[in-house]
Amino acid sequence: MTSQLLPLGWAVLGAGLGWGVGRLCLGLERWTGLVREPEAGERMGPTWLERWALPVLGAATFALFAARQGLTTALLIHSLWLLVMLQVLIFDLKHRLILDAVTFPTLVGALVLAHWSPPVTLDASMLGALFGGGVLLPLAVISDLLHGGRGFGWGDVKLGMVIGAVTGLNFASGDLFTLQALLAGALIGGVVSVALLATRRRGLRDGVPYGPFLAVGAVITLLFM
Repeated sequence: MTSQLLPLGWAVLGAGLGWGVGRLCLGLERWTGLVREPEAGERMGPTWLERWALPVLGAATFALFAARQGLTTALLIHSLWLLVMLQVLIFDLKHRLILDAVTFPTLVGALVLAHWSPPVTLDASMLGALFGGGVLLPLAVISDLLHGGRGFGWGDVKLGMVIGAVTGLNFASGDLFTLQALLAGALIGGVVSVALLATRRRGLRDGVPYGPFLAVGAVITLLFM
């Protein structure tokens, strides 16, 4: 009975925290609105993403993690990273922007909590951060040179570092979670991009935010760690 109630209770918690992340997104949106003008087609203020998507995604992902991982330290820490990935997903979809105010504190927090987040260790977390940022850095440079930063940006590089820090990379033990997360994000992004091109929802020159794909790849990897 306890094992059955945990996913349900965690889903309720996830829905509430998802709603809270939506409020945080709106607060960050107002802050970013002070330093830049909205881009063409960008909608400011509350939308269905904050009202419905985040609570529903929070409930669904929290329930999945609770059912698979049980009431463990890993569940508590992974739930924290889930909230970060949900914020990145929604905010990048809406504004094509990944904020340093989110990635930098998360990176520090991941290094601090690495010791309590098995199978991640501090060494694996640091190596994962370097690997995640290093692999994505050339893509950001190429995008900057060829497309003026539209598409793959520097925020994605910082997100790659965060994903590496929370998943970890350990070649000695074969725990290549950072690599798995990045590959999963790339695969999902490739499939979605092809679908958008095939349905003519996007053209070859249209930028597509990659942060959401990376975030989903990280969530999938965290689930099965």
